[in-house]
Amino acid sequence: MLALLDKLRTPAVPVTPPLETGGNATRTLDAILRAAAREGASDVHCEPKEDGLVIRFRLDGEMREHARLPLAQRDALLARGKITGGMDITEKRLPQDGRALLQERGRRFHLRMNTVPTVHGESLVVRLLDQSMPAQSFTELGLAPAQATAVQEALTGPAGLIFLTGPTGSGKTTTLHAALHTFDHSSRVIHTLEEPVEYEFPGIRQTEIREKVGLTFATALRAMLRQNPDVILVGETRDAETAQLAVRAALTGHLVLSTLHTNDALSAIPRLRDLGVETFLLAAALRLLAAQRLVRKLCAECKEPHPESARLAAEHQVPGAHFFRPVGCPACRGRGYRGRLAIHEVIPAQKFLPLIAAHAPLAELARLRDREGLCTLWQHGLAAAGAGLTTVEEVARVL
Repeated sequence: MLALLDKLRTPAVPVTPPLETGGNATRTLDAILRAAAREGASDVHCEPKEDGLVIRFRLDGEMREHARLPLAQRDALLARGKITGGMDITEKRLPQDGRALLQERGRRFHLRMNTVPTVHGESLVVRLLDQSMPAQSFTELGLAPAQATAVQEALTGPAGLIFLTGPTGSGKTTTLHAALHTFDHSSRVIHTLEEPVEYEFPGIRQTEIREKVGLTFATALRAMLRQNPDVILVGETRDAETAQLAVRAALTGHLVLSTLHTNDALSAIPRLRDLGVETFLLAAALRLLAAQRLVRKLCAECKEPHPESARLAAEHQVPGAHFFRPVGCPACRGRGYRGRLAIHEVIPAQKFLPLIAAHAPLAELARLRDREGLCTLWQHGLAAAGAGLTTVEEVARVL
């Protein structure tokens, strides 16, 4: 596969729609992938249509059309993508996964590739993972100082359970990897279970889940516990067996980090109850709950003060806030936004444990959160908007 990739890595070619329709499929795919890397796209979607192929990039969480290829190039480019990813080009009836590497302007990208059959051919999606990005601190990730302190205190404990919640694409993996970098790798055994392993880290044992061969989160976690790790990262808690094993691991001296798909941090508690976790065990194991979303950042080059900033500050009860609005300029390609930032909700579990053990409803847990003055996702988003980092409309769109 590396030999094939060497052929793919031709000199960078500026790509602006439309692409040359008579080009070689290898050069065309190379130009598309390099353009995506330069523009900071997280995904490239090659979508077959009746009359050709539509190329779209996901930029800052939003899909943007990049180019259209004619019907004559559609199948050749999709086949080239499958070859690059090490997939079987003769199999067009079943989904396939592949991977490859790309070097662009001194940066190294891992390409995660997937094909799915559609009525007009196979849809190809390439996810670009920038391996040259340094690990970020909690402050760089957007946590408020009090939130960063609460997370750090939970991570310094010898054992317990930490859950990060949010939908797919909300940056949970990045935050969990930042947490792993706070540990002394030379004195602690750290083992992760991920699907897939997106970033590789020296000093950490990483296992990729492969459900097709029976290596599920539950089976891998059960086996991993026999190796007595100090810190365990479970990429996703999605079934009852994994949830119960994670709680037991936390109760037997391991620090366990994992994720759940819930709307906010406190909703993780009824979700875990639904997965069969006993409330008294959960209360004994839980150390911290957090939720996360990604919002687009205003372009610093062209943002302008919102004409109704004072009204918005009063309406949303954010005294002293200065709201801005997007404009659009060459730096942000006319979008008004450039990059993304995370907003968070962080719940230290200590004061909630009696209510959790008593099987208190979610509304009662939320009232305690408000009495403790803990920041919700909406409040953190408003604070970011009031600081001129994003807009109220963007926070509302995400939440």
